This record gives sequence, structure tokens and C-alpha cells, in this order.
Amino acid sequence: MKRHLYLLMLTILVVVMSELQVAGMMPDIALDLGVTTGQVGFLVSLYALGMAIGGPLLAFAFRHAPPKRALLLVVAAYAVLEVLVPMVHEYWWVALVRVLTGCLAGAAFGLSVTFGVRLAPTPERIGEAVSIVLGGIMVGTVIGLPMSHFIAGRWGWQSSFYVLGAAALLLLVVSALALPHREAATSGDAARDLRNLKSPRLWSRYLVSLSTIGAAYASFSYFTPLLEQTTGLSKDVTTGILLAYGACSFIGNLVVGRFADRHAVGVLRFGHALLFVALGVLALFGEVPPVAVLMVLVVGLAGVTMNPALVTRVAEVGGTGNLVSTVHTAVITMGVTLGTAISAVTIGLFGDDPAVAMWTGAAFAVLAALVLAAQSGRAAADGVEAEKGRSVQA
Repeated sequence: MKRHLYLLMLTILVVVMSELQVAGMMPDIALDLGVTTGQVGFLVSLYALGMAIGGPLLAFAFRHAPPKRALLLVVAAYAVLEVLVPMVHEYWWVALVRVLTGCLAGAAFGLSVTFGVRLAPTPERIGEAVSIVLGGIMVGTVIGLPMSHFIAGRWGWQSSFYVLGAAALLLLVVSALALPHREAATSGDAARDLRNLKSPRLWSRYLVSLSTIGAAYASFSYFTPLLEQTTGLSKDVTTGILLAYGACSFIGNLVVGRFADRHAVGVLRFGHALLFVALGVLALFGEVPPVAVLMVLVVGLAGVTMNPALVTRVAEVGGTGNLVSTVHTAVITMGVTLGTAISAVTIGLFGDDPAVAMWTGAAFAVLAALVLAAQSGRAAADGVEAEKGRSVQA
């Protein structure tokens, strides 16, 4: 099982690296295309928009296809578009290709998670399987930006796209040979998947996912200015700390995966509390280097690492169909976008102080905890009512 899950992890790793590569070489792309750095930054937003909107649409289109075939088609198209970007020398054509690549990345996320769930040997090990697949986010985040920056500096920004395109083609061949076949969802399963999207309980759990990931990225996106400006660390030291953050995220993801199946609510409660405390301490004592470094690593352990528990709770009420999983991916992407954007606004309102972003992340963590508490209270009330009903019948 794990051999196949690591292949799915590599799929997510490649698309995460593609999402981050533009951020690692903005000046090079801007100079070559004759546009501003801000316009190049817009390409990152367009990619995320493609993931959020196009991913679910592609998942709907593939709802009757066997998961292996659907995933291979998405990876093949992704590889072609990735190689196409450096061949286009007009900004708006590049923007269009990045939107389409984002659509494929969103679908690849959802399909990989769904495939991983179906590879789990028992329902009790779904969280563990998902944690392995989602490990691609952690690894891709750690190496994506510095790798693209390194390649662009040595061989030009176009080379980064060629490298990832070649990696996707290699992954396509290996996946075609190694991934096991699974039957396509039946018409009834596909209809149930679509019907589940209308459930208010499902969207309530989506809101917990959006808030949790929003908390992580509202802060993480501004760790660099916090560590360099407020804490006073050098660029090299900051790079080392961010690499350590990524390593903590990878470890935390695997640990959460071990407990997510049986203790998803408890894991999330602990994670939200830890996030709130760590971000509050960062905001108050960010100028103290040992405290700042320790709290950044704590956020690494308790931020995006909550993903396996979030996926497990969504699967409890929405199932594990392609559409539910891909919409969940879109919601998580919106969490990344909202967290980063709201922090940008709050920082601008309060004197360009990166510590404000930590408070924004803490607020997202509180929102996630409150929604989770409301869900738990409702579930407890439903349990009491059910018990009363059984008593009356007896």
C-alpha cells in the first residue's frame, strides 16, 4: 500500500512545486516578459483560482472514470502545459496557461486524495493513508521555492518549467506501470457524491478546514519579514529556520495521520489551541530570537499538519468521492488565499508590522475552534435525542 501512496505523494509534490515556482523567480520572469513584478505575482493568484474553480469542474467531468485513468490523464495534460509555459513569450498567454495548469493541479489533488483513500486497507486507516499522500504538500513547500530560485539563477527561469514537466512525464510513466487498477464509481456512487455536496454538515466541516488552513497561512506567509525585521535574523538564518519549519510540518503530518482516524476532533482541538498560543506568543515576543524560532517550529507542527484530520472528518459526512474531495481541496486553497490576503490588509492597516499577521492567524484559529465546538455540541445533542427515542421505544 505505502509504495502506491508515495507515488500519489509525488504527484502532489510536483503540483505544489509548480504552484510555488513562479514566486521563486519573479524578477527573472518580469524582465523576460517585459512586465512588472506585481503582474508576475498575479500569476500565482491565477494558479490558485484555477485550482479552486477548475479542479472541482474537472472532478465532475471525471466522476464516471476509473481513478487511475483520470489521474493519468490529468498528469499527462499537466506535463504538457508545464512545458508549454516557457515556449510562450506573451504575458497573457502565460497567464492563460497558468490558469489551466491550476485547474489540473486542483483535480490532481482531489484525485490523489480519493485514490489514497481507496488504497487504505481498512476504513480505520484512511487518515494514515491520507497523511502519506498529503506529505507531498510539506515536501513541495520546503523545496519548491528555493529549487526554482536556484534553477532560474543558473539556467534561466524557463528551465524550471522544463524540469517539472519532465518530472511529471516520468511520474506519468511510473504511475501507469505501478498504480493498481480500481473500478470507476458506479452511477449511484457518483450521484451520491454530488448529493452529498448539498449537506450543510459537510459545508460546516469545510469551514473548519478553511479556517484551520487560513490560520496557518495567514501567519506562515509573513514569517520571513517577521524573522528578518522584527527578530533581526539574517537571510541565511531565516532560510534555515524555514527549512526546519518544513521538516516539522512533515513530521507533524505523519503524527496527525496516526491519530486522525480515531481522534480527529481531539487532534483538531489540540492543534487549534497550540496554533493560537504559538501565534499569540510570536506576536508579543517576536523580537526575542529563541522564542520566535521555537514558536515558528510549533506552528510547523500544528498548522497545515491538521490536513489528515480535516480530510477524515469530511469523509465521515461527505464520503470519499472525487467531487467531495476536490471541492475540499478548493476550500483549502481558498483558506490559503484568504489567510494571506486578510493578513496583507491587516498589516497595511496597522503600520506594516508583520506581527499583526500573527494575530490574524490566531483569529482564524479561534474561528476554527468555535465552529468545531458548535459541531461537537450539535452532535452531542443529536446523540441525546437518539437515546431518548430508543428509551421511549423500549
